[in-house]
Amino acid sequence: MTDEGLTKAFAKNGLVKFGQRGEKFDPNKHEALFEYPDPNGEVGCIGQVMKVGFTLNNRVVRPAEVGVVKAT
Repeated sequence: MTDEGLTKAFAKNGLVKFGQRGEKFDPNKHEALFEYPDPNGEVGCIGQVMKVGFTLNNRVVRPAEVGVVKAT
């Protein structure tokens, strides 16, 4: 089964992936592993995703592990 097929099967049962680059950092949904300066990124937003997170029926099952853009 491919990633796309597995994601569709999860979504059908209420399990949804989250945590994409550019998304605003939310400590209730994301786990910040590090901060780094990025002149092209918006401060306080996700710049790198190490592991995607999952929600089940709008509740966080696994927080996304991310790198957050900080001010230079």
